[in-house]
Amino acid sequence: MTKFVIVAGEPSGDLLGSKIIASIQDLCPDATFEGIAGPKMIQAGCKQWFHSSELSVMGIFGVLKHLPRILKVREKLIKKILKNPPDAFIGIDSPDFNLKLEEKLKRRGIKTIQVVSPSFWAWRKNRVKLLNKSADLLLCLFPFEEDLLKEHNVNAVFIGHPLADSTQQKIDVKTARNNLKLSAKTVIALMPGSRGSEINRHAKLFFETAELITNRIEDIEFVVPVVDSKIGEQLKKILAMYFTDLKMTITDSTHSALSACDLVITKSGTSTLEAALHKKPMVVVYKMSPLSYWFLKISKMVHTDYIALPNILLGKKLVPELIQENASSETIFAESLSWLSNQHKVVELQQQFDSLHLQLQKNASFLAASTILKMLEQQK
Repeated sequence: MTKFVIVAGEPSGDLLGSKIIASIQDLCPDATFEGIAGPKMIQAGCKQWFHSSELSVMGIFGVLKHLPRILKVREKLIKKILKNPPDAFIGIDSPDFNLKLEEKLKRRGIKTIQVVSPSFWAWRKNRVKLLNKSADLLLCLFPFEEDLLKEHNVNAVFIGHPLADSTQQKIDVKTARNNLKLSAKTVIALMPGSRGSEINRHAKLFFETAELITNRIEDIEFVVPVVDSKIGEQLKKILAMYFTDLKMTITDSTHSALSACDLVITKSGTSTLEAALHKKPMVVVYKMSPLSYWFLKISKMVHTDYIALPNILLGKKLVPELIQENASSETIFAESLSWLSNQHKVVELQQQFDSLHLQLQKNASFLAASTILKMLEQQK
């Protein structure tokens, strides 16, 4: 029997973790999993010690606020792991939590795998020097990361991105619209975030933009994908309070929403890559607490020209980015109209996104599973 402890702290990490669990079990049927898991990992067969939401905090000061609780969770986790050590520990993303944990476990002789590299190339670049102290194996999702990591003696393997595997090259817009009962000529997807704090900062702004667009364009509908019912209820309250006239559909299917739409208005993060893989033009928005933004600015910890993953991966500003005070309903509205009125520009963008999709499509969960099991086999 091969025993794994696995930790994921975000909905995206829960999804990736569930796929890796399934792929490992295909190759090694006696494998067992336990740790910090969300609903998808539990469904895949992981025994839950703590819920993944325990780690789902954002922003520098958001983390500080919850730090005592998070440290307590990590302390309990270490004790539990050391009491009955696994064959390997797998950390999915959540680098601030997982890398310190992996460092302690590695010192105790437990094999450690980190899936998803921290974005050292974007901010806090000194973290890369510590990665080989934490991870025996680092599985990265973007091609340029492997070479950068190996320069710092990190055992890194590029596995591709699971979203590229699960998204079809050609999108069936008509079927998606029928499934969501969308009948308007123009459909816009709004993706204000997957956390309550992101909804608080972005939802009202996005809905104000939707009003401006509705006043300009006839026969238009909006669709909002949500990760869970709690976020859905939060959005419905905002709509009921301020935006009763908007034609809005809330769905639990991000794939359907992105397939159905002509344009995406989204906060920065993984959702920008999802939109790119669905070959959709987008306007990328991000607002954080003034204190966090001020701290990042004066500390000079950010080392990237872009915040949207498609711009970062392709090395140029293909989609507009509106950050902090530049993110107003008027500026988002103007950028949205620019996409909706220029089909030639949209086609050029889609060609760039086609090549990005092919670059990232590597069967990530299978490659992750086979690489992990190969490493463990070599250690025997």
